[in-house]
Amino acid sequence: SKPTEKSLTDALAKKQSDFDAQEYARNRELEYPSNGDQWDMIYKDNKNSTTTHADAVEAVKTKWPKDNSGPVE
Repeated sequence: SKPTEKSLTDALAKKQSDFDAQEYARNRELEYPSNGDQWDMIYKDNKNSTTTHADAVEAVKTKWPKDNSGPVE
């Protein structure tokens, strides 16, 4: 049987809601350092007992919180 207009509208609203809820993740992805830079930070942190990598990741997570209230400057 064919789907009703309401079921299609509801499904679209659900998809849009799911997409909107992940906005923070898309924003974070654009701001994280490249994989190569992150591996370099991790290597240097291990060698020098520093927290450069953790600090860089935390800065992005703070700027773009999971509640989509970002950017937090």
